[in-house]
Amino acid sequence: MTSTTSPPTRTGFIWLASYPKSGNTWFRALLTAYEDTRGDVDINKLAARHAARERLFERYLACDGSLLSVDETFVARRMLYLFLADTNTSGAPQKVHDANLPLANGELLFPPEATAAVVHLVRHPFDVAVSYAYHLGLAPNFDKCIDNMCDPEFRVDGLVHAQMPQVQSDWSSHAVSWLDMPDVRRVTLRYEDMLVDGVGSLTQALRVMYPGVDPDPERVRRAVDATAFGKLRAQEATSSFKERSAKSEAFFRSGKAGDWQNHLTPAQCDRLAEALAPAMTRLGYGADGSVGAWAGSASA
Repeated sequence: MTSTTSPPTRTGFIWLASYPKSGNTWFRALLTAYEDTRGDVDINKLAARHAARERLFERYLACDGSLLSVDETFVARRMLYLFLADTNTSGAPQKVHDANLPLANGELLFPPEATAAVVHLVRHPFDVAVSYAYHLGLAPNFDKCIDNMCDPEFRVDGLVHAQMPQVQSDWSSHAVSWLDMPDVRRVTLRYEDMLVDGVGSLTQALRVMYPGVDPDPERVRRAVDATAFGKLRAQEATSSFKERSAKSEAFFRSGKAGDWQNHLTPAQCDRLAEALAPAMTRLGYGADGSVGAWAGSASA
């Protein structure tokens, strides 16, 4: 199931929002393949640029982002998104790993008035913990990654991979911040549902992103076929992948649901389930690692 909200349309950015290792790259590959008339995808030329990219600030703020304090960068980012919302810069999807939490002044980092639509991607936190730890080069020590996922104050500070500081918070707060973002067109897609019904998931996302334009069923089908996990993994093995962390052996490592069973201890699962219960319950993610039915919170 998915959760959707459909307020009136407006100009602004399309945010592709997710906690890391929750399907954002896969969705960007789907979108790239859909936009290609042949249904092809080059993993090193994916749609959507990072919303926290440093070059965006250098271009429009005419300052060195490293001179700002961490809190100042968040305020600057919000102001920049508002400024650009009515320009031709907006409309292109933007990859986001931040939680959309209020800043010190009470305003959301990603303002609804600068938002055209949100595609929110989530994944069971047990699998996120494993995939994220491998991405960061921490595996098989998963406890550090779990520490971060359970920490409401967790942020990625400093200029990392030419990106400005980002606030991720804990996994539950991250998910709720996007689920409860007010007055925006939004669809929340669970990674596990995308594995089962990629065609339906992409179709629904496109309808939220581009209201009034009916997705082409054949292009959707080709995009799903082109981005099968085995094909993405084979492409990385052949040509590498520029978004792979230098600390990991592969970005496209497993792609399965339930891989946590091969890595996490019962105590680690219990810790995640206890700390992240609010969003897990809302999204149908069981404390036993199950993925249950989810009614969502659809509204017209």
